[in-house]
Amino acid sequence: MLLYPPQADLALLETEAVAGGAAALTALAWALRQRDSRRALTLADQARQALGDETGAAAQRVLIRLALIRSEIAAMYSQFDEAEDRLAQARRQLAEWPDPMASGDALLAEAAVAKARGQRERELEAYGRAAAVYGEARLLDRQAQAQAWEAYERSFAQPELALSETLVADPACDALWSAARALRLSRRELAESASLFLHASEQAQRVGLLRLAVVCVMNAGTALQSLGEIDDAVACFDLAEGVAQQTGWPALLGASQTRLAALFNELGRPDEAHAMAGAALRSLAATPGGINRANACGELARSLLLLGRGIEAVAHVAEAIRMYREASSTDNLALCLINQARALAAAAQPEAALAAIAECEQLSAIHGFSALQVDVYEALAEIHRRHPDLPAPAGMTAATAALHYARATLEEGRRLPGWKPQPHLFRLLAEDCAAAGDWQEAYGHARRAVELLETRPIATPVRGAPVSDAAGLWRPAFAAPLPDEADGHAALRLTPKEHEVLKLLALNYANKEIATAMAIGDETVKWHLKKVYAKLDAGSRKHAVTRARALGLL
Repeated sequence: MLLYPPQADLALLETEAVAGGAAALTALAWALRQRDSRRALTLADQARQALGDETGAAAQRVLIRLALIRSEIAAMYSQFDEAEDRLAQARRQLAEWPDPMASGDALLAEAAVAKARGQRERELEAYGRAAAVYGEARLLDRQAQAQAWEAYERSFAQPELALSETLVADPACDALWSAARALRLSRRELAESASLFLHASEQAQRVGLLRLAVVCVMNAGTALQSLGEIDDAVACFDLAEGVAQQTGWPALLGASQTRLAALFNELGRPDEAHAMAGAALRSLAATPGGINRANACGELARSLLLLGRGIEAVAHVAEAIRMYREASSTDNLALCLINQARALAAAAQPEAALAAIAECEQLSAIHGFSALQVDVYEALAEIHRRHPDLPAPAGMTAATAALHYARATLEEGRRLPGWKPQPHLFRLLAEDCAAAGDWQEAYGHARRAVELLETRPIATPVRGAPVSDAAGLWRPAFAAPLPDEADGHAALRLTPKEHEVLKLLALNYANKEIATAMAIGDETVKWHLKKVYAKLDAGSRKHAVTRARALGLL
């Protein structure tokens, strides 16, 4: 029995389960435990009933597997006592009927329970022990999967961790290593990180790792939101919440609601963000404190800050920081320190705000979170707007510290591959210039803000049910390939930027030439090309141009 049966195996497993045998029903339940946990529980009940009073080795293997299925599913539903009881049941049976494969699988089930309970040390130890058990039994595929899980989970606290760059054929390992590499890049190279997360999500779906797939889509959306690709970010968050609603898993649902709250905050819609963050905390009420709860507290604090309730925000952001420290989530901690600085500045505590920024910069220097510098400068500009009597930064040439840091925000962002400034940055720059008496520059920034608002309409989450393709995979709308070459609406699937990239591709422009012609970064060109390839179902530049011509796009 494979640890993570591929999508292609499901039809055969369904056929075999029709006869109603306990082993066949258990095999299907095992394959569906993360794909469709409700149905997996129903199948587990049917398997137990079919087993009856049978004894012997085969019957015990079924009972052990059923206990592990129930343990993993109970953990996903935050039913921790049930999860621990089923895990203990499986181990009692394994003590009487030893089985190296099932023993390793029990350790992976323990890791899943520990993760759901926020017991990080126990989780990592279980992965290591599982890899050792599989290794001794020469179950090399399973050993590689356990090692990939451990590397992925360690990447949250150690983003600088050296990762294997070796290509792997197994979709589960590929998903986990790709997600780990994406985490490492998530505060450095946002476009590449988004692309890796989306790849990891598709690979995870192929082997039924639904939770991992949804988390990767959410992380891709966060990276795209940081790049200013709001439409694509919305597509990711819509998809993630739709799948999470279908699963009914509290932690996953709460995490997806938190990402929507973050998006509403980014769009300047704090009332909706506040409501969504509250919904996330209610979904997460049954879960222990951890990264998910910390994220929700952080977004609740951001919404309060935007609503002018900075004093209330301080307590919530402090709670988020406490949980990030406990979880050793360094990248989230660094970002939350920026939000804490904003809340403290709004609560008339500027020195404490600057101390939070200093800690964030220290973490960024240690772990290489270069992409966060944009947020740091933006927060410093806000702090100095609220408290103009603070000491000016060394080497300042601008009229005010707020203007100095606002300009630095724009300059730093433009160094970041694929970054797009949002309209509010230019609006604030215009206000800072006006306050300094530079009306010409103020007018230029105000005009740019208006242009962005007019030419880049902001998408709104539609929060619809996810739709899967013929292969059973769901993707954000922008990543979906064209369903049919004869689709008369094919051109509507390419954004204006993608169409422009495609036209330059047809003229044999190299990536750097496309970047120069469109005044965008190299990484942004790569991002657009990947989306064009996916939509045209093309494997190369030449193939993309050929397909586009056949579809009448060129």
